Amino acid sequence: MKENYLKNISLKNLDLSDNFKNFLINNLNFDQLIAVINFNGHFLVIAGAGSGKTRTIIYRALLLIELKIPSKNILILTFTRKAISEIKTRISSFLPDSNICIETFHSLAYKYLKKYSQNKCFKILTTDDALVLAKKTPLYDNILKNFSKDILIKIISLTSSSILKEYYFKKLDEKSKTLIINFLNNFELLKKTENFYSFNDLLIQFYKLLSLNLIIIDFQYIMVDEYQDTDNLQVHILKLLAKNSNLMVVGDDYQSIYGFKGTSMENILNFCNEFPNVKTIILKENYRSTNPILHLSNEFSKKLKYCFRKSLITKDSSLKKPNLNIFKNHFNEISFIFDKIKDILELNPTATIGILFRNFIYMEEFIKFFESSNIKFNVASNPFLENIFKHKFYNTNITLSFLTIHSSKGLEWDYVFIPLLLEGIIPSSIGDALNLEEEKRLFYVALTRAKKELFLSYPLSFYGDFGLFKTPSQFIENIDSSFFNIKRG
Repeated sequence: MKENYLKNISLKNLDLSDNFKNFLINNLNFDQLIAVINFNGHFLVIAGAGSGKTRTIIYRALLLIELKIPSKNILILTFTRKAISEIKTRISSFLPDSNICIETFHSLAYKYLKKYSQNKCFKILTTDDALVLAKKTPLYDNILKNFSKDILIKIISLTSSSILKEYYFKKLDEKSKTLIINFLNNFELLKKTENFYSFNDLLIQFYKLLSLNLIIIDFQYIMVDEYQDTDNLQVHILKLLAKNSNLMVVGDDYQSIYGFKGTSMENILNFCNEFPNVKTIILKENYRSTNPILHLSNEFSKKLKYCFRKSLITKDSSLKKPNLNIFKNHFNEISFIFDKIKDILELNPTATIGILFRNFIYMEEFIKFFESSNIKFNVASNPFLENIFKHKFYNTNITLSFLTIHSSKGLEWDYVFIPLLLEGIIPSSIGDALNLEEEKRLFYVALTRAKKELFLSYPLSFYGDFGLFKTPSQFIENIDSSFFNIKRG
């Protein structure tokens, strides 16, 4: 009652019908409403896991349309085709004729370059195109002698990103670095000759046009989803797009996990310094997980550094603690997870289940085990290269999925399993102190995917491709046992 009163007070100065006011009051919590109705100026919305950030963006767009803002003057930026499709579908369920501009940074750049660039005949460089060009490139044979085809694709992706180069080159000897640099220089020349643009080239060329004022921008209101996933070039583009606009960015610093591909958590942390007169709003009510799962997630989040402090809350009153299962060996771990999933699906065939791994290679034994059964499953990885729901092996009618933790971001399941919680696997043994901070955030993302029940587990020892692992992950060792239902098997 008190919250509805506060909502009414907040809405009193807006020229809205009573029906639309009630629509907002009945569908948004107080923090979401504040983010929706404050639209003039710049806003940073810190949206905790499962706090309804997409709903907030959609209702803000609906409000702007209700206030007679032309839809062509509204821009929503996100990062995947799936996110675009979801936002469009949800807006069109309210406004079937809406033509709000909903794009990724890359698709927006593509549209403007095709309209305003002198070079309108450029072609987008696909993976297949890149491999064809690579074969024409001097030093191709030398590259193949030293690296696999998969590594070659990664090498090609370095052509336009100095950050990625720096990240991957740390792991190479000088001879390999020299070979790759010479190959990339030749590849880049050939790419320009044949008029191909990589995805990063799209952003570079778009930024150039914007900075020279060669593009007419008429967006009055701009909203950016998943702001913690932006890289520095995208922020520079956004500054030019929004110099005469009202900007709202939505994101969660706790879920910044793509540093290895050039994104920077600094962008969300420094937003208030990069843009003038920013107001910050925090969405902290979680609509996904049970109270005990949130209790664990909040406790773990205390270990995160360099972030906006927040503790998620929920109206859920469940008492079932997250499970921590410790096994004698990895076979027992796999067998337990298999049997548990079988029991879950027998009771509820439509239950959604995710098994989350630090790296694709750790799925292999699980895949072999499950392939010998009649339980169907999806396998997905590398979300930053393609949308997993476009994956040719991904069947949305199958409710069990094997994913890397990176792939799981933005998704949720009724039941979540996180196996192999061993030091060196989670967190990964590769990297420095900053990498460890990202590993913490990655584990936080995994914890917050579960809706009903969470199963954490590890074997006492595991021998994998990278050697012997036998020390429990610091991520669970440093959490009080009272947060878990602990069993040994």
